[in-house]
Amino acid sequence: QGDWSSDVCSSDLKTMKAIFRVLQKKYPKLELVIAWNKPMVKLGETYIFGASNTKNYILIAPWDTKVLKRLAPKLKEYEVLKKTVRVPNDWKVDSKLLIEMVKDQIKKSS
Repeated sequence: QGDWSSDVCSSDLKTMKAIFRVLQKKYPKLELVIAWNKPMVKLGETYIFGASNTKNYILIAPWDTKVLKRLAPKLKEYEVLKKTVRVPNDWKVDSKLLIEMVKDQIKKSS
């Protein structure tokens, strides 16, 4: 996890590590990789989910906009962009939401 974590401030790093810990615990076959200098999880050759941080927020992203559309009712408290969801840097990680995003992506890639 070295490359991406060196560019992340400590509060963001804690949140981002928690995000990926949830996903890897639920889906141990997911591989944590660095792509475009950002942490992502893959299943085989298929990217499933990624995250990145900025000074003011963290972006989380399933790799299919249809997942965001389907989960729109559950995302009302967040700012949903075209392909990503903005969460606060100190986000209390919503495990159920993350797992649901990834579950949809895994189904689509199977």
